[in-house]
Amino acid sequence: MKKIAVLLLAVCLFACNDKLQQPDNLLSEDKMEDILYDVALLQSISSFAPAVLSANDIKIDTYIYDKYQTDSLTFAQSNEYYAADFDRYEKVSERLKAEKVKIDSIVSKENKNVVKDFKAKAVKDSVDVIRDNIKVLNDSISIE
Repeated sequence: MKKIAVLLLAVCLFACNDKLQQPDNLLSEDKMEDILYDVALLQSISSFAPAVLSANDIKIDTYIYDKYQTDSLTFAQSNEYYAADFDRYEKVSERLKAEKVKIDSIVSKENKNVVKDFKAKAVKDSVDVIRDNIKVLNDSISIE
């Protein structure tokens, strides 16, 4: 058991010390950031509204490869290379957070407008109901 633990520790130490060689077909850092951003969005859509993707016949991997004119091997090698530096992935996370703030702001404004419109319609409907009731009362008084 100790031998296995020592072997795993040694492998981890050597793996962490070896700098990953840059692949020949490495995607640019900006392009990789854009890909990871799009993948994160598409995976979110897939989790929360999978019907949207299927209705539009979108398969995440095929969509990404076509959009960024790359292939699975190039993406995998670039992803492995860039994964060694977590700061690059932090950029994607910050970008997603910033976009979420913008979207939340838009949704909040739209919700306020919907509530305002609903209240205005409710008041108008209430006034119409009152007018109708007054008219019915006036008509019934006039008839008697």
